[in-house]
Amino acid sequence: MKRQKERGEDWEDDGRTIVNMNIEGMPGYRRELDVPLGCAPQKASRREMPSARETRMIILASMKWAFLYTMGFALILVLFILFCVKVWFA
Repeated sequence: MKRQKERGEDWEDDGRTIVNMNIEGMPGYRRELDVPLGCAPQKASRREMPSARETRMIILASMKWAFLYTMGFALILVLFILFCVKVWFA
């Protein structure tokens, strides 16, 4: 106990932040604290939405990859069944 009392007396808070614990999504989050010191807060920029053509391209690309993966797994399943019927159970 004596050692803890000696250490506690020397400690003094200098007000610096070591780690910012103001995390978005956590209880008690405050957006105004996220601005670094010395920087003026910026206006929220308007989010750009993709055009209709870009949206169609994104959907088609994701469908193409989903189809590719599905066909890959289907091929593996068919080859496994053929292996079981022709080699393993023969």
